[in-house]
Amino acid sequence: MGANGSTTRNVSFGLDEDEKVTVVEGVKLSEHVLRRMRESQGSDSAKPPLSSLDKPPSQKPTGPSTTEIQEELRKDFERQQALVQEQLASLAQMERETAATTGLDELTPALMVEKGKVFEEQEKSKILAKQLERKEKELASISSFYKEQLEILEQKNFDNYKETTEQYNQAANKAEAHIRAH
Repeated sequence: MGANGSTTRNVSFGLDEDEKVTVVEGVKLSEHVLRRMRESQGSDSAKPPLSSLDKPPSQKPTGPSTTEIQEELRKDFERQQALVQEQLASLAQMERETAATTGLDELTPALMVEKGKVFEEQEKSKILAKQLERKEKELASISSFYKEQLEILEQKNFDNYKETTEQYNQAANKAEAHIRAH
């Protein structure tokens, strides 16, 4: 539960007959936990899924353009940042509510934990920003590579066309001269 090794886990839950205690694989959840889960479930249902960051961007020239991919990555990153900010705001609100009902001695460790979480989230957002920049540079280099390859192929195609046209004209002239001679 500490700030060092915590990870986000998805938990499914439901109400029992009394609608007070929820059992998830033999684990009973308190009302406070249920309230937090309901709040997070309500805020998550209004947002689109963020799974598109897990997918590697298409590197095929026939797929979406580089700018479209970059824009999609940027939008996903901004959505993630907004989600993190929203979660931090709700956690801060819960801490304020807790501070109003508890003494200062109990608040200090909670604030320290919260500051640790905030620092972790800031570091994570910095890492994601660097990853986004690296991906954008990679996409730009791939795009320029494919443009260069396309130009080379077009030039070869044009040269081949000119050569074939010349050969055809020479063969036609030769055949015409041969037919006239007879």
